[in-house]
Amino acid sequence: MDGRRYDAFAIAAVGHLYSAGTLLTPEGADGGEQAEVRRLHELGFTVEEHHGTAEDAPQLVLQPRGTARERGPQHFARSMRQGIPVAELQNAVGSAAEVLADLYPDGIARLWGSTPTEQANNDKARALRGRRVGDTVLFYAEHRFLARARILRLFTSATVARAVWGTGKDGTTWEHIMALGDFEEFSQPVSAPEILTALGLTPPLRGLTLRSAEDYARVAPLLPPDGRSRFASGAALPRSRSTPLSSGELLARLETLKVHRNSGVREASRHQPLALLWMVARIATGKPRLAPWSLFRAEVGALLSEFGLPGSQVTPEYPFWHLRGSGLWEVHGVSENADAMPRVSEFNSAQPVAGIGHDAAVLLQDPVTRLDALARLRRRYLQDIDQHALLSRLGLAGYTTADGLVDDSTVDDATDEGDQKSAIVKRATGSASRRESTSSRIVRNTTLATSVKEIHDYRCQVCDTRLRYRLKPYIEAAHIRGLGSPHDGPDELHNLLCLCPNHHVLFDGLEIYVDADDVVRETHGGEPLGRLRRRPEHPIGEEHLSYHRTLCTLNA
Repeated sequence: MDGRRYDAFAIAAVGHLYSAGTLLTPEGADGGEQAEVRRLHELGFTVEEHHGTAEDAPQLVLQPRGTARERGPQHFARSMRQGIPVAELQNAVGSAAEVLADLYPDGIARLWGSTPTEQANNDKARALRGRRVGDTVLFYAEHRFLARARILRLFTSATVARAVWGTGKDGTTWEHIMALGDFEEFSQPVSAPEILTALGLTPPLRGLTLRSAEDYARVAPLLPPDGRSRFASGAALPRSRSTPLSSGELLARLETLKVHRNSGVREASRHQPLALLWMVARIATGKPRLAPWSLFRAEVGALLSEFGLPGSQVTPEYPFWHLRGSGLWEVHGVSENADAMPRVSEFNSAQPVAGIGHDAAVLLQDPVTRLDALARLRRRYLQDIDQHALLSRLGLAGYTTADGLVDDSTVDDATDEGDQKSAIVKRATGSASRRESTSSRIVRNTTLATSVKEIHDYRCQVCDTRLRYRLKPYIEAAHIRGLGSPHDGPDELHNLLCLCPNHHVLFDGLEIYVDADDVVRETHGGEPLGRLRRRPEHPIGEEHLSYHRTLCTLNA
């Protein structure tokens, strides 16, 4: 509670006071730790188990999958193979939703649980007490080990268990829950008897069992090499790359999509490019890289209706499935043959999840790679679309300006002359109506802004103009790559230019850019306006000028 640990009985006693009106006494608290946990459950608490850390040598947790009668295969397919969207669990987990979101940045949780036991010292009770974060879990069924995973978190919640797995005929549910990561299903299940015998167990495995780190080390050679690759279901392409995807490979694949063309139609289908653009927008705004079919169908379907080729059918199921051919896309939760597209009714029933691969998602978190991806998708497939409308529709309106600001009324370079500029641009007179507003602005280094102005003697680097306002020289420090989202440029001298107000507005509005030869050109038409003046004491980051040129290309 509040980051502190308290005795279980103390919490139960106070909880009993608030819920039942009487303070629980020690005489009424017989039964030990498990009894206290049970009382806390009855009072509506979620009890989280803290057993070691991920740095401890991993122990081995042997976990039966369950029989068909117990719906074990169905639970395994949904909870482990497909995974459970964290969004579906929010009502059940409450404030713990943020914890699950941190554990599963792709938005898909993999959970497994166990029912309570009334016995205090059987194998299951010892396993529930002794397992800890970082331990390896081996899933067992039909005399074989099927898969393994790593424990990320342990917690106890009947509410979450009921939401995920329901209850048995006796009303019990798998309330002792493991949040698992690094799930890996073995391509060839491993025969279990030899491993069980080496662990001192008599086959078959009867229930949840814990073995020490030393025991695990002894039988590890009998298991497949622990690659811990992310699982891909039969409908997805397994992740078998020996080296990570590079940004160059990512961009090349975006430009070589196998898009469909209708006979007699010059333009290629926009289905796959629009779906990828939607996914890039999700990455840019911090959303999970995998999305359930219902969400994909609704949001990408609306995009296809608004920005697809005139007269083309709105069929979001096609990019949902066929983007796998790009080598950048995953589909999880459909067990059909990978070469045959399932029917829409099967998608609706199974509710699979799909999205961009892990390596690609990591690359797209970099603002430079993300901008290049947007520009290439636009240039290759979406040239005839109103870019401002499309980017705004996707929540990417920040890409329509160099500073990320889309409301001219909020423009302020936040330097020491910011109030002067505000007075020049937004001077109000008479009895014009006013409204109150609050805003959040990035705090910028005014010392750097002053430095760049002094280096250039308060003259514009494009036109050499030197203005005066209120008997003082006036010039503006312009960031080449905007500081805020989505550009996330650095507040450093090499990311600044010294510009007059006219050229600052044109630069931020992507109406002018600096080419590779330092020629300042108009974005529309490429007409030269002059050369960018440089000073040795003011190094300019070529990578930032390149980023700005790409922005201009995106919006040309």
